[in-house]
Amino acid sequence: MNEAQPQPFSIDVSSETLDWITQRVQNAHVVPDVKQAEGKEWADGVPSSIINELVEYWKTSYDWRKVEARLNSTYKMFTLDIPEGDEMIKLHFVHHRSDRPGAIPLLFAHGWPGNFTEVENLLSLTEPEDPTQQAFHIIAPTIPGFVFSSPPKSAGFSIPRIGSVYHQLMLKLGYSKYIGQGGDWGSMILRSMALSYPDHCVGIHLNMIMGLPPSPMKNPLTLLWLVLRWFSPEEKKRLARMQWWMKEESGYSRIQGTKPQTLSYGLFDSPVGMLAWIREKLESLVQPGYIWDKDLVITWTMFYLLSGSTWHARIYKEAIPSLRHQVLEKRISAKVPFGASCFPYDVGYIPIWWAKATVAENIVLWKEHSTGGHFPSVECADVLREDICEFYGSLPEGTRRLLKGEAKL
Repeated sequence: MNEAQPQPFSIDVSSETLDWITQRVQNAHVVPDVKQAEGKEWADGVPSSIINELVEYWKTSYDWRKVEARLNSTYKMFTLDIPEGDEMIKLHFVHHRSDRPGAIPLLFAHGWPGNFTEVENLLSLTEPEDPTQQAFHIIAPTIPGFVFSSPPKSAGFSIPRIGSVYHQLMLKLGYSKYIGQGGDWGSMILRSMALSYPDHCVGIHLNMIMGLPPSPMKNPLTLLWLVLRWFSPEEKKRLARMQWWMKEESGYSRIQGTKPQTLSYGLFDSPVGMLAWIREKLESLVQPGYIWDKDLVITWTMFYLLSGSTWHARIYKEAIPSLRHQVLEKRISAKVPFGASCFPYDVGYIPIWWAKATVAENIVLWKEHSTGGHFPSVECADVLREDICEFYGSLPEGTRRLLKGEAKL
């Protein structure tokens, strides 16, 4: 039997689906909010004034067909059937190959409520303006069950299984050595890949770092430091933000992690409901004052509506219970260099001394930036691009040679 080959993919939403969504938006009823004190407008969720403004824009100005055409012209997209256990995933992915000699493969892994288009501002890494700068082949898969990747048919599709699908993709594309970059669920997927395939995934750079407390047996001094709360003022500030997020803003993960099916009925039957669910999280995941483009917010909402799958929510139920023993309790070996870009308004953070004890043995790059949040490829792409290039430059010379030798041109 011939092995499946990547198939070119173009977005082409049926008129029936688009008409149904348009009708739902046109007939939407936005529930009014109560009057909130100044500065507390988002205390109960997205203010109705924000939703009314987005719905009006969706009704009168948003044009999916124009967005669809732009997406198709911007991204080189493909699908590929990839077996994983008893599942067959038709994986959707972006693949932009560089024409530069010695370009290396970079796997970009997204999370929720993001999607593959977070990679847009990194595509320029395929052809850097500076001819001396390292070039990259960019591969950005879509999580199974998200947007245009087919969903698993059975429960039990955990983070390592997603990592297996991504690893198979890289091998089938001819990249037996590669590095990865990601945040949110993408950070966990890449950590899993670094643990499972250290001979292939030879370096990962993350922008959301989370870790368990250090072991009293293996790292007693680090644990003591943590218990005594000997943090710098900046570390305290960033850790406090993470604690705030867990306490005040993580209700969505508990709902998605317990009853994803029930939740999905409501979200998929109400485009405005899905819009509000996503818009709420976008507000608190970025630096205060960041203005989300209306077209982008509606397009990201459309992606989740078009998936027709509960896996946008179900990933929380499948992944969280097993995440501790599958990923978080394991430290990435020295064989896989690790890099981090920490942004002050992200919601996953631990200091470098904690990360050395619990996340990775070989941290070759650690940057703590003064601006930016959970979506650096959208909010501050220039900074992230520079960090990716610096991370590559921090890899051992032998690893860099290996990557260049394995990148098929």
